[in-house]
Amino acid sequence: MECNLHGTGVEVTHLGLERAENPVSSYAFRPEDWTIEHHGSTGYNGRMSVAIFDEMKTYVGFTAADAANLTALGPLVIPHVHNVLDRFYGTIMRFPAARRVLVGGEAQMRRLREHLSNWLRQLFCGTYDAEYAGRRWAIGHAHVLVGLPQHYMFTAMELVWQEFNTIVAAVKPPDAEARLKSLHKLLLIELGFMLESYKASYGDRVRQLEHDAMQDRVRRAEQLAEIGQLAASLAHEIKNPLAGISGAIQVIRDDLDPSDQHRVVLEEVLRHIDRLDGTVKDLLTYARPQRPRFKPGDLGAIVSRVATLLKKEPAFERVSLEWSPIVEAGQIELDEHQIEQLLVNLLLNAAHASRPGDVVQLLLAPESAWLSITVRDQGVGMDEETCRRAFEPFFTTKSRGTGLGLPICQRIVEAHGGSITLRSRVGGGTSVTVRMPRRQVSVEGGANG
Repeated sequence: MECNLHGTGVEVTHLGLERAENPVSSYAFRPEDWTIEHHGSTGYNGRMSVAIFDEMKTYVGFTAADAANLTALGPLVIPHVHNVLDRFYGTIMRFPAARRVLVGGEAQMRRLREHLSNWLRQLFCGTYDAEYAGRRWAIGHAHVLVGLPQHYMFTAMELVWQEFNTIVAAVKPPDAEARLKSLHKLLLIELGFMLESYKASYGDRVRQLEHDAMQDRVRRAEQLAEIGQLAASLAHEIKNPLAGISGAIQVIRDDLDPSDQHRVVLEEVLRHIDRLDGTVKDLLTYARPQRPRFKPGDLGAIVSRVATLLKKEPAFERVSLEWSPIVEAGQIELDEHQIEQLLVNLLLNAAHASRPGDVVQLLLAPESAWLSITVRDQGVGMDEETCRRAFEPFFTTKSRGTGLGLPICQRIVEAHGGSITLRSRVGGGTSVTVRMPRRQVSVEGGANG
């Protein structure tokens, strides 16, 4: 998994994995950047990280005697750190997921070995205080930035422990068992501390993404509200003159002789006026949505009625519409007019996306407390970007269209307490599923009806 965080560059990560530096920034984690008062991007200040570190030392019983054991063990095992490095990199190179990270050749490998070597040597520094905790806290944060899964920390720490066991068994230091026990405690603290910093960093990252997404939604909502108001004003100004023009053209047409060649021209003008009128209605519907008026209805009957009417539409002259009437659909509280509009929009979208001879399917699936409607076509489908923006107001890939069909559908479904899901792939058609509750809940919290 590749994680790209704008404005953040991470050069070095812990436990042998590295990510190429982001050209936006040249910042790399350095121990000197972390002090007891440092407020990092993890959202945890220095005091909190030190408190967690001290708490973990208390849990495992890490004392001054353990620190002394590690200090004494250091000169005996540090000369053999290269064995740990060889074992570590020899192991991870057997896994394709790890090899994909190591793309910098010998220079990168040398750099990685140096960083891991420094981390291993610091295990035996003998001083496990606030400064030590700050350096270790940065590691989990680095893991989050590069998208490193947490399970790699467990496996890497186990490799380190196994190899140090082998080294201690070979050098046979005095009090080997006690010193190994102290090392084991510290590695457990290191692992727990990394996971805690990982959790904190990941939580902050999620909160930041949610905040950015919310800000983006607010900005877009404000922009769309302004566009909607403008569109509503324009639509209102156009609607009445358009009706007058349509009426005048009809009067002129009706006064002409049936064989008059100008009747064809006037019929074409009226068709364009009808299309403009539809656009105006879409603009008004989106800009000034009506609250649904719920009453018990038979969704199966509504589906059958809309499907029967649409089969006579020009859009369905070149495609087939298939649906199976379901008598057992049962009652559902809905606004019949809005649901009809929803079905018409979805079915016409499917027909327009289809090729001659394709089939558009309309499926109704009743559940105990819900009803699902699926409209499926065999058309050209949508790419990921188009699919992502499909419910965005005024976005359309059609040469003719307002880009309001699906946004209006979404509003209708949400007003009914339901959900609408779109699935599509290029060349594989599109499927839109609407799921609505059978009973509506009033503002006071009770069910209607």
